Amino acid sequence: MPDASENIHPGEHLPAPAPHVVAVRYAPGVVAESHRQAHLAQTGQPVEDVVQWTTACGELIPAESAEVSHRPAGMPCLRCLVGLPTPGRM
Repeated sequence: MPDASENIHPGEHLPAPAPHVVAVRYAPGVVAESHRQAHLAQTGQPVEDVVQWTTACGELIPAESAEVSHRPAGMPCLRCLVGLPTPGRM
């Protein structure tokens, strides 16, 4: 089956993937359970390709220490929730 790149004319580029939001928290055993808040992070690339997550509240979580979910999981980070844009503005 042909992929989308075969339908591109010279000089055109594939559109960038739309960013999506995921819940990211430290994996079990990396930090104390009380610090395993679910942060929100945005990515336009596959989850497997992310090296470091930058969360909405500014936390930097290395991918090898992270647990990622496409749905909310665990205790949410309130700073991430407060900083959420209104629907349609992310």
